[in-house]
Amino acid sequence: MKPQEIRTSFIDFFVARGHVLRPPASLIPDALSTTLFTIAGMEQFVPVFLGREPAPAPRVVTVQRCLRVAGGKSDIDNVGRTGRHGTLLEMLGNFSFGEYYKRDAIGLAWEYLTQTLRLPPDRLYATVYIDDDEADEIWRRDIGLPAQRISRFREDNFWDMGPTGPCGPCSEIFYDLGAAVGCGRADCGVGCVHCDRYIEFWNLVFQQYDRESGGMLHPLPRKAIDTGMGFERLCMILAGKTSIFDTDLYQSIIAALPAATTGSTLPREEQDVQRRIIADHARAAVFLAADGIVPSNTERGYVMRFLMRRALRAGRSLRLPDGFFSELVPAVTDSLIDGYPELRAKQAAAQAVFAEEERLFDRTLERGETRLDALIAETATRGEKVLSGRAIFELHDTFGFPPELTAEIAREHKLEADMAGYRAAMDEQRERARKDAQAKRADVRVVAGGSVDLPGSAFVGQEALAAKATIVALFDATGAPITALAAGGEGLVLLDRTTFYAERGGQAGDRGVIARDATSFEVADTQYQDKTYQRIFHRGRLSAGALRVGDAVDAVVDPAWRREIRRHHSVTHLLQRALKEILGDSVAQRGSAVYPDHTRFDFDAPGGGLTTAQETEVETRVNELIRSDYHRSVEIMPFAQAVARGAVYMKGEQYGDEVRVVTFGPSVELCGGTHVESTGEIGHFILTAESAIAAGIRRVEGVVSEAADRHWERVRDAAERAGAVLTTPVDRLAESVTRLAQERRELEKRIAGLQSELAAASAARHLSAVKEQNGVPYLVVRAEDASAVRNLSDAIRSMWPKGVLAVAGAGGGKVSVLVTVSDDLVTRGLSAQDVLSKMMAFVDGRGGGNATLAQGGGRNAAGVDAALAAVTEAIASARG
Repeated sequence: MKPQEIRTSFIDFFVARGHVLRPPASLIPDALSTTLFTIAGMEQFVPVFLGREPAPAPRVVTVQRCLRVAGGKSDIDNVGRTGRHGTLLEMLGNFSFGEYYKRDAIGLAWEYLTQTLRLPPDRLYATVYIDDDEADEIWRRDIGLPAQRISRFREDNFWDMGPTGPCGPCSEIFYDLGAAVGCGRADCGVGCVHCDRYIEFWNLVFQQYDRESGGMLHPLPRKAIDTGMGFERLCMILAGKTSIFDTDLYQSIIAALPAATTGSTLPREEQDVQRRIIADHARAAVFLAADGIVPSNTERGYVMRFLMRRALRAGRSLRLPDGFFSELVPAVTDSLIDGYPELRAKQAAAQAVFAEEERLFDRTLERGETRLDALIAETATRGEKVLSGRAIFELHDTFGFPPELTAEIAREHKLEADMAGYRAAMDEQRERARKDAQAKRADVRVVAGGSVDLPGSAFVGQEALAAKATIVALFDATGAPITALAAGGEGLVLLDRTTFYAERGGQAGDRGVIARDATSFEVADTQYQDKTYQRIFHRGRLSAGALRVGDAVDAVVDPAWRREIRRHHSVTHLLQRALKEILGDSVAQRGSAVYPDHTRFDFDAPGGGLTTAQETEVETRVNELIRSDYHRSVEIMPFAQAVARGAVYMKGEQYGDEVRVVTFGPSVELCGGTHVESTGEIGHFILTAESAIAAGIRRVEGVVSEAADRHWERVRDAAERAGAVLTTPVDRLAESVTRLAQERRELEKRIAGLQSELAAASAARHLSAVKEQNGVPYLVVRAEDASAVRNLSDAIRSMWPKGVLAVAGAGGGKVSVLVTVSDDLVTRGLSAQDVLSKMMAFVDGRGGGNATLAQGGGRNAAGVDAALAAVTEAIASARG
C-alpha cells in the first residue's frame, strides 16, 4: 500500500464505524497545551477532555502531524541512527468522548490491523499498565491474545502530554519484525533494550485523569479514548522494511539529494545517517514553515533554526553543494502532497525561508568554525576531555553557534560538552539582562509584595475615561504595603475598579490622576501585577494631599494620552491588514508596541525586507483604510468561532475560552485594547522606519494624528535648513545631495589611492628589517596607526611574497593586528592563527582567521611592541 492509501484506509475504517473526520491542528498547539509543539493527535481536544468545551462529535478520527524535538517526548538524538525515530511524525488517531472505552478501543484496533490491513495476528503483541486487569482480560478473553504475548509495565504504560493535563493508563501494540532483526538473547521480548525486533506502533490511551501541577490526579468529567498510531512505523511494517527511512516517505527525499562536490571523509555508514537526518529535518522544517514559523533565536523559531542548521551541517559533512537544502523543498513537498495538498501553495515561501537560513548559517559557520576549532584544539592540548561551558557560551553569544551543534561537533572530536556549565553562563547573562532591564525601567515596572490576598481590579475604561473607585491597597515605591501615602511620596495604588488600561498586548499603560478633594496622585504608568491579569497597579507620585486605604476617589485617565494611544493602536490593526494584503498571508505578528506618539509592529518576513515600492504601497493602503472611515465593531465570542471567522491572532499566545474580536472593515483581530470609534479619527499614517530585528523578522514603525503632524514639521524644517546650506530649493534637494555624494565617493577613491602609494613607499623601507628564525624568514612592522595596517600589509606582501609578516598599529583607542603566512610555510606547519593568538595576549584582544591569514583587534595600545616581539617566539615554538 502507498502512504496515501494507508491514510485513507484508516479514515474510511473509522468513519464507517460512526467516527467523524476532523482536520488536523497546526504544529502550534492551542492555548491550553503545555507543550511547545503539537506532539500528539489529542492536543486539539484537551479542552474537550477537561470538560471546558463540547466534543465536536461523540467519535472522531484524525491524521495529525506532530513534532517531537523537546521535552520528554523528544527523539532528536536517535533520528537517523535507528530505524524507528523521527522528529516529524504523523499520528493516526481515533477518539471517543464518553461513548466507548477500553473494550471497544481494543476491539476496533485489532479489527483494523488483522482484517483491514491483514497483519498476521501471531506477530502482534500488547502491553498494559501494571495493575490494569481489565485491559489484560480484554486482550486475553475478547481478542484471544495468548498471555505470553501480553506484558505489564508501569512508566511505559501511563501516558501524559506533560507535567499537567489529561493522562491515563494505556495499552500499546507491538509488531515482531522477526528474528533477523533481534539480538538472539534467550530473554529477548517486548521492551528489549538490546535490539529493535519488537516495535511499538499503536498506543491506546484510556484518558481518565487530570494531573495538577503538584502531581495530584483528579478524575476527568468523563472517561475518554485517545489512540495514536505512528504512521511512519505502520508504513514500514506494511512495506516489509525494518527502518522508516527505507519507506517511500523518506526515500524519494534522500534520492533527491545532489551529488557531493568532493568525496566525504565520513565512513559509509555515517554518510547514510547524515542523509537520513537531512530527510527527517527537511520534512519537519517544511511543515513548520507552512504553519507560519520562521527561524529565530527564541522558542519555536529556535527549534526550527536548530533543525535546519543540523541538516545544513550534515550536508556540509557530506560535501553537498551550496543551496542543496532549499532545492530539496520541492521533493519534500512532493512526498507529502497526497496527504497535505495545501503544501503546494506554500512551497515557494518555504523555499525562501530555507534559502535565507542557508545564507545566514554559512555566515555563522565562517565566523564561528575557526574559533570552535581553536577551542577544541586548546582543550585537547591541555589534555582535557570536556569542552567547557564557557567556551560553548562564547560560541553561542559571539558567533550565534547553536550550543547543541557545538556539543555534537565536540563529540565528533571525542570530547564531552559541559552543557550544565553553558546553561549556568546563560543564566548569568539572563540575570544581568534582567537587572539591566529593571534599572532602565524602574519607573514603570510594578513590584507589589504582600498582595497575595488582595481582590482583583475591575477594568471599566474601554469607553469611559473617569470612574468612582475605592482604594483597596497602597504600597510604597519598593512595593512594601502601607496604610497611607503623604504628599511628595511615590508609590502604588490598587483600586477596586479603574478606567486606567494596564499595559498588555503591546499597548502601553495609561497615565492620568487619582484624585479626591484637594488630593492628587499623578499616575505615571499602569501595570498588571503579574500574568494572571487580576490586579491593576497605578504607579506614580502624590503631588498634593494624602491618600489612605479605603478612600473614595476619582480615577481619571489623561484624555490626550488615551486619544492618541487609541489612534496608534487602531492603525496598528490596519497596518497588519495592509501588510497581509501586499506581502501575503505569511505575514504573522511577532510583537507590537503602541504608544501615544508612535507604534511599531514586528512580523515574520521570510522573503526579506520591504522594497521602497512596497513601503509606499503599505503606507498608501493604510491611508485608504483610514479614509474609508470604517466603524468599529466589538464582539465577544468563543475562540474557535473567532478563528473560523478569520480573526487574526498571535499564534502561541494564551487565549481564554471567550475572546474579544475588534473589526474595522476588512481588519478582524483578537484584541483587548482601546480603539477609535471609526478609522477616520486616526487622521493620516506615515511609515517612518522599516528594519530587521532578527533573521526573518522585520519591524515597521509609524505615526498618526498629532505625532504625524510633528513628524512632517521636522521633515519640512530639516529640508528647508539643508536647502539653505546648499543654496538649493527644497524641490531640488535630492539632486544636490546626489551630486555631493558622488563627489565624496570620488574624493575617497583619490584618498585611498594616495594611501596605497604612501604604503608602497613605506613598504620598501621595511624590507631591510627581514629576520630569520629556524630557517623561517619573518618581518614585524609597526604601522603609524590602526587604520593603516591593511594597506601597509598588502603593500609589503606585493614586494615580499614569501615569509611570515606581522603588522600592528594603534590609534583611536584601538589596536589592529594582521598576520599573513605564505603557502610554502603553511605546508611546513606554520599558521597565521597560531602567531596571532600569541600576540593577542599583549594587546588585550582577540581575533581569528586561518593558516594563511589571521587578524584581530585589541584595546591595549601600550602592548603593541611586545606583541610584535612575540612573533619570534611563536615561530620558534611552531618549529619547535
